[in-house]
Amino acid sequence: MDMSEIIDKSKQELRRVFKTEHSRFIVMTGLKVSGISLLVNFIVYSSLFQVMKLNYAFFKSNGLSDTLDEDVFFGYIMAEASDNLEMFLLFHIYLFFIGTYVGWLILRPFRTIAEYSEAVITNPSIEYKIEKFSTYKLLNNFSDYFFHYLKDAQKRGELNPNTIPPQYSKIHQPVFDGIFMLHFGLLLLIISISSSVFIVENTSTIFHHMIELANKTLYNARISNKFFGHQTFVVDDTVVLAISLTAISYLALGFHLYEKVSGAAFGVFSTMRAFMKGNHFSRVHLVGYAYVRDYTRKFNKYLDHVEKIFDKDKPHS
Repeated sequence: MDMSEIIDKSKQELRRVFKTEHSRFIVMTGLKVSGISLLVNFIVYSSLFQVMKLNYAFFKSNGLSDTLDEDVFFGYIMAEASDNLEMFLLFHIYLFFIGTYVGWLILRPFRTIAEYSEAVITNPSIEYKIEKFSTYKLLNNFSDYFFHYLKDAQKRGELNPNTIPPQYSKIHQPVFDGIFMLHFGLLLLIISISSSVFIVENTSTIFHHMIELANKTLYNARISNKFFGHQTFVVDDTVVLAISLTAISYLALGFHLYEKVSGAAFGVFSTMRAFMKGNHFSRVHLVGYAYVRDYTRKFNKYLDHVEKIFDKDKPHS
């Protein structure tokens, strides 16, 4: 296989990944998770670079050799950070795949419903099973109740309206799921800490190399040590900036992802509840949630199937 064939095959694989809305959602979630860390790194290192430029001016005014120009200066103090570039890239690739897994987890309840809806049409005996650690408990628990209701109705041969349990009857908008936020909060916290540690480690290394260079090249080491000693606040502020930006950004991402699932989950839940109450024409019609459209279509198809079964068995006058 020559290079052109490899490129063509890669393009086909890439198109396949972006072919469906839910796969695009998963990829975009991965980009958001890794992109936040990249953005925070860019902001922190841009700020640090400006401080280093001021320090270079101090070096020049205090006897830095003319042979040590700006490129050599930055090359020296950034040497170890540059050596960590490969690790930096690998870390963010790793974050991307963690993010895609997060996106996959978010869509898992909808995928479970869709797969069951598709399978039960041809195999009515199949059992609906929710995954123990699946996200968003409202949808998981009620879908389990709903599908068992339909299975019992098929055994009885009649589809009668059913009383909605009190814990579900008073829900009229997306509810806050503490378990969901706890699980994803812990995951995002781990990501935040990992990203912050990487920034803090590199920042400390850069300052260490700068002080080392000052001791080697400047005539008055006492003054330079005193000058850089007063810059400890820069390291501290950089650490605070990195941790604050990372924590706030990932917290915002957590609520953003929660909004992505809670509204869609409430829409599916509301349709199930309406169907159980006797509105057999109720179907899922979500606006702005394209990433679950393929799943809701399969669920709607199953509701059509159920309605036709009981309509056919219903006596006609």
